[in-house]
Amino acid sequence: MGYYKDLREFLQALDKAGKLRRIRRPINKDTELNPLVRWQFRGLEEAQRFGFLFERVTGMDGASYQGSVAAAVIAPNPEIYALALQCANSRQAMYDKWAEALRRPIAPVPVKSGPVKEEIHVGEGLLAHGGLKEFPIPMTTNGWEALPRLTGLCWISKDPDTGEINVGTYNGVYLGALESCARVSPRGHMRIHWQKCQARGKPLQVAAVIGPSPALVMTSITEIPYGVSELEVAGGLAGEPIAMVRCETVDLEVPAAAEIVLEGEIPTDYILPDPASGEHTGYTFVDRTALPFHIRGITHRKNPVWHDLLDQFPPSESSVMGNINREAHMLNFLRSACGIPQVKDVAFHHCGGSRRLCVIRLRDLGGTRTSKRTVWHALNASLAVSTEWPKIAVAVDDDIDPWDLESVFWAVSFRYQPHRDTHIVQGRGATADQSGGPRTLPMEEQEYPTSRSGLEGNSSILIDATRKWPYTPTSLPKQSYMERAKAIWEEIGLPQLNPREPWHGVSWGEWPESWPESYRRHAEMAERGEFEKIAAEILQQKKKL
Repeated sequence: MGYYKDLREFLQALDKAGKLRRIRRPINKDTELNPLVRWQFRGLEEAQRFGFLFERVTGMDGASYQGSVAAAVIAPNPEIYALALQCANSRQAMYDKWAEALRRPIAPVPVKSGPVKEEIHVGEGLLAHGGLKEFPIPMTTNGWEALPRLTGLCWISKDPDTGEINVGTYNGVYLGALESCARVSPRGHMRIHWQKCQARGKPLQVAAVIGPSPALVMTSITEIPYGVSELEVAGGLAGEPIAMVRCETVDLEVPAAAEIVLEGEIPTDYILPDPASGEHTGYTFVDRTALPFHIRGITHRKNPVWHDLLDQFPPSESSVMGNINREAHMLNFLRSACGIPQVKDVAFHHCGGSRRLCVIRLRDLGGTRTSKRTVWHALNASLAVSTEWPKIAVAVDDDIDPWDLESVFWAVSFRYQPHRDTHIVQGRGATADQSGGPRTLPMEEQEYPTSRSGLEGNSSILIDATRKWPYTPTSLPKQSYMERAKAIWEEIGLPQLNPREPWHGVSWGEWPESWPESYRRHAEMAERGEFEKIAAEILQQKKKL
């Protein structure tokens, strides 16, 4: 089977897998939709989550909308993300899929038309169906945000110097029938295109795409290096080229099978305040700015599906994608670009907004202990992928599960000394992290602090939580005992186990070679049940005080 030809075919696959809930009762997009979806991220275990398709959407003004809203359908959990990638449900399979797409990208192909051209609104007919009012754009962080927010948009723009196309996900808000905005961070690639157009004194032409194939959604949200084509990487993920059709009003091409395309331009002579916005940090942003977006044309399928990408408080759909995407990128970078084969795994965590907290698991190769300099090579290199993340990078041994924070912080508690195993790196960026300075502090003062602020800017901390010398055995039964107990557990029908590392005892060098011979011998006697003999030997070793 080929890759999903569009979002609708993916939704069918999701439905067939029992991972889609079709909500057929009326749901108010302004007051009910986002809180309903949000509950599964605050009240269900990750494996239990699913996608939503709202088929009868209403608004506070009494409007009823044609079409539907698909929310949290790409990555409410890794299982569904794997389904969107069309690969096995394992992190390694997902990493391999991304590595292959980056190694063998597939260029898009032009086509004359496609489903996204079923309805065309341009010129005098631009407002025939109300412009943006035609679509059920949901409110997101209800009670704190002021306007419906456009979250799942894949923005397409062109570098005015090279003609290279960029696709990036930036959210905006509804500002009128033909007005929206795009909040693009200073390091966003569309911001670079905008700056180049600003130097020329002309607007930036853009197309905002809603509901393309999952491959493009996943690529658009990933921090692909500047100059690398997201369209080609998405083709690599899909295993086939993305079909692209010409826009009606701007000099760009868009996915022919998308649900909706908003064509227009971003002026370069002014910016707008961005209304309050819930963000991946788990806090609501205020006092941010956004780039204005003037809509010049709208094309869409009949009864279009509005795609709403769930972001804001972690965990979220965005953090699931962010974790896996960044893990694949960092793992490839440390192993290949930096030449550190001892790196076994990289884990990012929801609590860090899929950016700030990174755990690097190292393995010994060929029976040789990973050297201290290799550990610090990996930790220092992890900061090279971005100026803003990770904020906290922790190196752990092979027996630690980097995705289990209990396991990670066990290593931090007993394999790490703060005065010896810590390195703090200053001069880092973190524009979304409120710990860098109070909200009232100007952005330039946060980036380039002076004596006026009393701050010292943003920083990252590197933590070596690996064993530095031989340790005594882990205080868990040996593997053979635990495996036998697991078989009995399953035989008598107890609840399904999800083993957490470490789940069995291991010797870490201080047993038995460097210990008194009696410790090893007594352990062997205990395995034969010779408890009385062991006790007698111990009683003979009493010492007078």
